[in-house]
Amino acid sequence: MPIINFDLPADLFWARSARRVVPKGGVAHRRFETLAEGICFAVEDDQTERFGVSIDTDENSFSMDEIEALYRSEGFSAYREKSLGSPAAKL
Repeated sequence: MPIINFDLPADLFWARSARRVVPKGGVAHRRFETLAEGICFAVEDDQTERFGVSIDTDENSFSMDEIEALYRSEGFSAYREKSLGSPAAKL
């Protein structure tokens, strides 16, 4: 796996519907200060059903399968532990 800068700003995009043709307003977006925050949100937050998830930085774009692989990777463990220990993660 190439070296990934988890400190870059990132944009998370997803469809709100599993329909093949997404209705107007059916694509959602959320901006994160870091790729690490975006990855944690995409994997840990299960309050919203998301389809066709991708996260983009200036250097890379990742699908949900890639996001989950990054989340489970050894190089991401420090970010994951930090996220799980945050007060927001306990809500």
